Amino acid sequence: MTIQGFNINALTASAVPLDHYHIVITYTKPHKKYIGHKYSNWNTIYSAKKKTKSTFSKSVTWANSLTGNVSLSKGKLTALLGFNVTRSDTVTINVPFSFNGKYRQKVQYRKRYRKYKITRIEYLKIVGSSTQKKHLKAFAYKYDGVVSRVVRDK
Repeated sequence: MTIQGFNINALTASAVPLDHYHIVITYTKPHKKYIGHKYSNWNTIYSAKKKTKSTFSKSVTWANSLTGNVSLSKGKLTALLGFNVTRSDTVTINVPFSFNGKYRQKVQYRKRYRKYKITRIEYLKIVGSSTQKKHLKAFAYKYDGVVSRVVRDK
């Protein structure tokens, strides 16, 4: 039998049935750490072989997200991070570009997210037996705009 990822069967110190154990689960205070940026894949929005200078506008949908589990409610997670991990929206981006006309070029953009690592420790105490600990971690991503570039098109 497994509770929150802990193996109860490994605790074979006595022959007392499992339903007679008193189980207490506690957690340390969660900790967040900014660890850099994460980027989506490049998206091409315009390609041409002509000398031109302009700005391209496009609607882009983004979404904050969370991977992993640190056993926090959405409200407590939002308070810890300072942003809602389930928020999403659509924005219009303006990408200025300049083509030299010598060869085919393309305008690309990608979404940028601020990446945070969230950690805490979960303790499982079985009264009359032992304590086990499990390191929990998750990664949260907050939308932070777009990055654009002009590159040669093959």
